[in-house]
Amino acid sequence: MVAGDQSDPVDVLIIGAGPGGYVAALRAAQLGRSVTLVEAARVGGVCLNEGCIPSKQLGRFAAAKAAVERLAVAGMPGLAGAPDLLAFHRQSREAVTTLVKGVELLLKGAGVVVVKGEARFVGRTRVCVQVGEESVRYFDFKDVVIATGSEPISVAELPFSGDRVVTPSQALQWDRLPASLLVVGDDYVGLEIAVAYSRLGSQVMMAVPGDRLLPDFDADLSAVAMRGARIARVAVRLNAAPKDDPTCERVVVSAGRRPKLGVLDLAAAGIGRSAGPLVVDAQLRLDRHVFAIGDVTPGLLLAHRAMMQGRVVGEVLGGRNAALDATAFPRAVFVEPEIASVGLTEEAAAASGREISVGRFPLMALGRAVIEPGTHGFAKLVFEAGGGPLLGAHLAGPRSTELIAEMALAIEMGATAEDLALTVHAHPTFAEALMEAAEVSLGRPIHVRPPRPPAT
Repeated sequence: MVAGDQSDPVDVLIIGAGPGGYVAALRAAQLGRSVTLVEAARVGGVCLNEGCIPSKQLGRFAAAKAAVERLAVAGMPGLAGAPDLLAFHRQSREAVTTLVKGVELLLKGAGVVVVKGEARFVGRTRVCVQVGEESVRYFDFKDVVIATGSEPISVAELPFSGDRVVTPSQALQWDRLPASLLVVGDDYVGLEIAVAYSRLGSQVMMAVPGDRLLPDFDADLSAVAMRGARIARVAVRLNAAPKDDPTCERVVVSAGRRPKLGVLDLAAAGIGRSAGPLVVDAQLRLDRHVFAIGDVTPGLLLAHRAMMQGRVVGEVLGGRNAALDATAFPRAVFVEPEIASVGLTEEAAAASGREISVGRFPLMALGRAVIEPGTHGFAKLVFEAGGGPLLGAHLAGPRSTELIAEMALAIEMGATAEDLALTVHAHPTFAEALMEAAEVSLGRPIHVRPPRPPAT
């Protein structure tokens, strides 16, 4: 069969069934469009099958072991024996399968047609899908959404072998704990893997290319990430060149990700592009009938960002006047302690030319943190000066990855320091730190000493 032979007309074609693609499919279908969704592997994409869900499961598994060990001084019996990764992976696969089946049922219920295969453009309105080794299908679309996600970046000094030198996703599949592990990189993905395996019992070293972990986070969060990594017994080398260490049994290279666009043949669709992500407008358009969402577009590579973009595209495809507002995309890092951030860092807020006020509340002054125990952290809120609106929030400590949702809502709603300070938070909870940090920014804290006025 050739491109001019029989093809199937489709209304909306979405290429990629990850968090962005399947959400776009569901929303467009809800609004009356007929949707065909093409996926080369499994519904849910990298996030559900290889990344977000499996990595957080491993982190939770390792954190449970660390929590029991910390409670030994309070009388909690210790754990007997080494972690059983085979049993862990059985449970992990069951959880992933449950989630995948749930998404598949939602798509089926919405009338979305799912086609398994590798897609590429063969014309401005035509896509070829390789559905088997010797079988292809052609689809002529009215609208198309590119949601093919991203792929790991390799480094020349440490090419991926699939065995000893691996991607972060492959590191989540090991059925045996490595005695020693080298993690190359400075991002949250590598840090989560390093902390998890160290907590489980591996001897872990991180080779960081710059002078701080999490370099795109607030500087105070970078500092607490460094302290936390060392508390978790991760040996961190700063300003380290990416090179092999033959004494390490395994190596994970976490050097970031790039848009996965190589197989699409965008030129065949008349889509010109320079190197890098696809630049889209506020409605995620590349062209009149061509959209792109998720990791193939500029910005943070986050599943929840892709999902929101998917909602927006679904609305636009359904005839609604929707657009993406990228004001507050929270980020969550599941390490020691948990780290979360939303909005502007202190450095970025100050550089914007606005006068700012920062409220920082240490968890060591919080009742719930002392009980837990979980005093290694803080809540740091950045406001416009004079009791103005919240510009950014940076949290470190237990439940931070949940508490950040309140801060994202506060930014979206334009909440001021006074709004947060006067919102009653239950006691004793970690959420109280948010209220207390707002009080600090206003110069009227109760549970810590007032900040010293700046020197004149």
